[in-house]
Amino acid sequence: MINGISTAWNDKLVVGGIFCDLQKAFDCVNHEILMDKLEFYGIQGKFCSLIKSHLTGRFQRVLLGNSNDNGNSSNWNQIENGSILGPLLFLIYVYK
Repeated sequence: MINGISTAWNDKLVVGGIFCDLQKAFDCVNHEILMDKLEFYGIQGKFCSLIKSHLTGRFQRVLLGNSNDNGNSSNWNQIENGSILGPLLFLIYVYK
């Protein structure tokens, strides 16, 4: 891509581009539609239940130092969005 842009630029052609940042795209995914698509593609049973449980009811907190020291940790907060599986699940979500 860079080579093509450089070549066009050197040939004095008009160069344009559209770039989309999809880093947070998974945060906008409707989980019900995603689960329907997963079932459509054959993901069912325990694995489907595992993904569903991964997407709902997760909590996190920040812990500094020793886990026995309650003074150095934040409160537990529910995670609304975000997932390490996000990129893969997003591709499944947008695939026709």
